[in-house]
Amino acid sequence: MKFQIKIDEKELKRQIKQEIIKTVHRYIPQIQQSVSRRLEQVLFQRLISGVPTVSGQDFYELGIPDINDRLQSIIRVSSQSFKVTVTGGTRNLLKITIGIIKKDYRDLFSLPESVFQYTSQNGSGVLEWLKWVLVEGQGTVVQGYDFSQQDGYGRTQGGIMVKGSGWSVPPSLQGSPGDNILLRTLNNIDKDIEQIVKQELNRIIR
Repeated sequence: MKFQIKIDEKELKRQIKQEIIKTVHRYIPQIQQSVSRRLEQVLFQRLISGVPTVSGQDFYELGIPDINDRLQSIIRVSSQSFKVTVTGGTRNLLKITIGIIKKDYRDLFSLPESVFQYTSQNGSGVLEWLKWVLVEGQGTVVQGYDFSQQDGYGRTQGGIMVKGSGWSVPPSLQGSPGDNILLRTLNNIDKDIEQIVKQELNRIIR
């Protein structure tokens, strides 16, 4: 007795692909959690090593005595300011969407470390120093005053503000919404992200 079985190669490939997709989709929650954990580590390392320490003339001009401690707090929050979304479709194994650092920086500007409250013989006020550095640094941020370097004077013991044409953030710290001390540390991070995704997929789905 003979049997002859015809196999539709296209249909077989389609069925195999669908089974692979179903298998991978079962791991979506685990993949999302794992990629998120790894990404936070990479972001923190990038930021902590890339954001400059404020020193010298820049330190004197900004006038925030504990600015580097404040930056450490902002870096920690920035390294958690991302969203990883993993979805699956009927045709694709996975679609992974990653958003890093909110465009409006709202979560960072809401931190108490992002502003400095001061009191002087001329009065008191609030310096929105982080906003100056991240988004407003290329324009005049203090109207009618300039920085005058004077050793031993001012909050940072390096100078004071005096009447003048207007003060801007020092060039090395100047930033805009699309180019600032945080975003500069993330150049070419897409390669790191691709590596993370590949490693986690290989680890989870094997």
